[in-house]
Amino acid sequence: MTQQVAVASQTASEGSVSRLAQFFPEAVAVRIPVRVTGTGGRGRELSEQTLIEYGTAAEVLFSSSLPLEFDDHLRLENADGSLRAEASIVALQYHNGHIAIAARFTAKPANWIIQA
Repeated sequence: MTQQVAVASQTASEGSVSRLAQFFPEAVAVRIPVRVTGTGGRGRELSEQTLIEYGTAAEVLFSSSLPLEFDDHLRLENADGSLRAEASIVALQYHNGHIAIAARFTAKPANWIIQA
């Protein structure tokens, strides 16, 4: 039963990111596991593992359970450290308890797979 709930939750979050991706016509579907780190409203550092589901040359789209807001600054890093990037939230979309986030890189990352 727990596995079914996890699959349903993952499908719902992927659906919300897909809906947000419609506002980024150049977005390409990707599946890149990353650690997202940001600062919460009380100034404490928050972090979670998530999956970048869509990307452009300048933005990444993913779901999050962190209490993030528009214009918050984030750090994104993959497991092997080949992707280390700073980004700022440019769009949020809430859907059935999930938050889909679009974040724009503050500087071009050295190893980003999508080029302009």
